[in-house]
Amino acid sequence: MSASREKKQRQNAPDQGLTQKQIKERKEAAIQKRNHTIYAVVGVVAAVLVAALLIWDAGFIQRGATAMTVNGRNYSAAEVSYYYGQARQQYSMYLQMMGYDSSKSDREQIFDETNEQSYFDFFMEGAKSSMIQITALADAAREAGETLTDESKTSVDEAMETYKSQAAQYGYPMKAFLKANFGKYMTESVLRSCLEETALANQYYSEHSDSLTYDDAALQGYYDENADSLDTFVYDACFVNGKPESKTGDDGSTVEATDEEKQAAMDAAKEAADALADAVKGGESFDVQANLTVNKVDGSTYGGESTSVGSSVLSAYRDWLTDPARREGDITVIESEGSGYYVVRFGQRYLDEESMGSADIRHILVKAEVAEGADEPTDEAMDAAKAKAQSILDEFNAGDKTGEAFGELAKANSEDPGSKDNGGLYENVTRSTGFFTDFINWIFADGRKEGDTGLVENTQSGQQGWHVMYLDKAGPTQWKYTAENALRSADLQTWLEGLQEGYEATEGSGLRYVG
Repeated sequence: MSASREKKQRQNAPDQGLTQKQIKERKEAAIQKRNHTIYAVVGVVAAVLVAALLIWDAGFIQRGATAMTVNGRNYSAAEVSYYYGQARQQYSMYLQMMGYDSSKSDREQIFDETNEQSYFDFFMEGAKSSMIQITALADAAREAGETLTDESKTSVDEAMETYKSQAAQYGYPMKAFLKANFGKYMTESVLRSCLEETALANQYYSEHSDSLTYDDAALQGYYDENADSLDTFVYDACFVNGKPESKTGDDGSTVEATDEEKQAAMDAAKEAADALADAVKGGESFDVQANLTVNKVDGSTYGGESTSVGSSVLSAYRDWLTDPARREGDITVIESEGSGYYVVRFGQRYLDEESMGSADIRHILVKAEVAEGADEPTDEAMDAAKAKAQSILDEFNAGDKTGEAFGELAKANSEDPGSKDNGGLYENVTRSTGFFTDFINWIFADGRKEGDTGLVENTQSGQQGWHVMYLDKAGPTQWKYTAENALRSADLQTWLEGLQEGYEATEGSGLRYVG
């Protein structure tokens, strides 16, 4: 190195002209500065990690992760949890019988051992099917320019209030209640969104269903193809028990009958059944001979003459009874899968053109007073309720006897919160509608017609009292009602399948946060 370059380097050196002590202090300061910089960077990184952990723990990331994609629409883990929870809820009454353990993860429990299907897979199948259907319906509704009606909005609000009241009933905060039912990432806003989507889908479905109408020719065509199910049959059927008497071992357990004992019991039942059939063929009364047989053979049953539509006839003898060749007085003996024999006599077959299939009914509930501390009303209280119900009916009969007039009386007097504000009206009531038996029997009594009135006693716990009844509108006859619903159901299914064509539910990474 040249002398001039060496001189220049000495002049540019940062420590040039400093004492050893100063040089040492400068180095220590530099080290401290470097350490402060490192700590600052580490602090920033740590803060970011803490924030990320807090966000993760709060569920923001998991809740928003795409768990399912249906026709291009991404559903978050929280949204899929709603449909998953609904699918599981469908089986809530049977889960314990199915061996389901609520303390374990759905993914860890096997539902179908043959196919190695877990409960998670089983419930998810239902969730996917529901998501596809609701998405297709809601998409079609929006494409048609539909939005939620006031009625649909009200149904959503009522559903939210139901969840809140259930949470309060079980002592849960709403947030905890939703987590318990739909998983840890469900929120009120997500729940409302799912309810609104479902309401729009149901609204569109109902509107299309209501638009489907069927004339008499269509109904007659359905009858021609399904007469065996729609016709009414009058017949007698006596069951003769063919099971051997149960035996108990020394330890108190039930002893299984031997094959010989089982065959002997069936042979004895066949002999008794043949004897009953032969006696009736010989001119004896079926009722008398059937009851004698029942008394002789333990476990046998006979309830007298039956009148049933074909679809309700027991499968054991339905084919024989619906045979077009059947004639009045025909009688037969039919084995019932190793448990005994049926003796069946054919009476008649006809198409019932009178019995209603549905009706619009108005009613006024007058409850009997229950004394404080008592569980049910006294006979005197029931009599007082009946007297009040009769006075309301008398007031109605003294007026113009219209549905509107009855409705005003219902608004003023009924103690049924489900129909009071609607003038006591329940529409499209059928035999399978969940009212108590006497209520249904009054509506569908033989010869019932529009404008009929009456009183019906209610003995149900918490509802004891009397109903003032008014048949507002008689629907179609039973066979037409059945035919119309069958045709509509088939058409709706075809329409739904068309809407869902091409729709698939594709699983996303966020599915691991569901269930």
